[in-house]
Amino acid sequence: MRTTLLVLSLLGCINAQAQPSADSLEALFSGAKRSVPLAFGMSVAIPGLGQAYNRSWVKAAVAIAGEATVLLLYNSWRQQGVDGRNAYRDQAHTHWSPVRYAHWLNDYTQYLNELPGGRLVDTPPVEISSSLSSINFAQPDTWAQSDQLAVRSLIREIQRVERILYHGGTGAAFSHVLPYFGEQQYYELIGKYFQYAPGWDDYVALIKNGRITWIDENGRFIPSIEPEASGSGEGKANVSARFYRYAEDHADANAYLRRASRITTLLIANHVLAAIDAAVFARIHNRRMHVRFGLLQDIDGTHFAPQLSFKFLLNPRSSNSVNRIID
Repeated sequence: MRTTLLVLSLLGCINAQAQPSADSLEALFSGAKRSVPLAFGMSVAIPGLGQAYNRSWVKAAVAIAGEATVLLLYNSWRQQGVDGRNAYRDQAHTHWSPVRYAHWLNDYTQYLNELPGGRLVDTPPVEISSSLSSINFAQPDTWAQSDQLAVRSLIREIQRVERILYHGGTGAAFSHVLPYFGEQQYYELIGKYFQYAPGWDDYVALIKNGRITWIDENGRFIPSIEPEASGSGEGKANVSARFYRYAEDHADANAYLRRASRITTLLIANHVLAAIDAAVFARIHNRRMHVRFGLLQDIDGTHFAPQLSFKFLLNPRSSNSVNRIID
């Protein structure tokens, strides 16, 4: 008797209102109320999970594919940037010497003091310790603490003189001082500003009495004493090929690192947009479906049964409900 009443009640509710299609009923009973915070959190963690939770399979696939693409590009560009950075640092350690550059500063100071119409540079020369000759600049990881202190002391001496010197051709003061060995700016400046070109081992110089110099046996300065001397086109006549090659390698490595850094913006955007989409569509789903529990009284009023009511929208102006009785 109660089973018959339940069936009749269900049929009556369906007939009394606009009857949904079979597909709608299937979607109705296979769905359930969805958690908006959960959908949001799932896609914040991994884009596409919230869409899968909402059964938006195409969106889930697009979000996951986008995440995978961005991660692959990030890893590729970052690795190329790191490899390039390690390579140009090795070049700097092997081919650029602060000792060589310090010798040039001392000769250049003398050159400025003998330059017709030049300003007097009244400062002691860079003090170059004899202990520096035993330091292998190509392998700084092997330095003892005394080696590190000796190099740091040399760079302090270089900085002192750089703050006094000026460019012979223009009269402008040196715009930069050499950063300490191993700092990021150290590797940038030695391949960016021509004043550091004499520190490269292929820059034209002489060897006299066992040391590098830009003064010949007659006491005259050789042309490469002036790294800023103009050459053909926009180049510098005395700047060597290694300076330009290092500058290109440094720029290429940094370009890859910048790309990797910028693409993280897309990574964050993918997480945020996927999370918002998942939350919005979970809320839309919940607005389309309303689940209500209650009691249904039979015809003679003597029996009660649990009532599960689904309310869903078939179109924006009407709503339909189906009552299912649980005995």
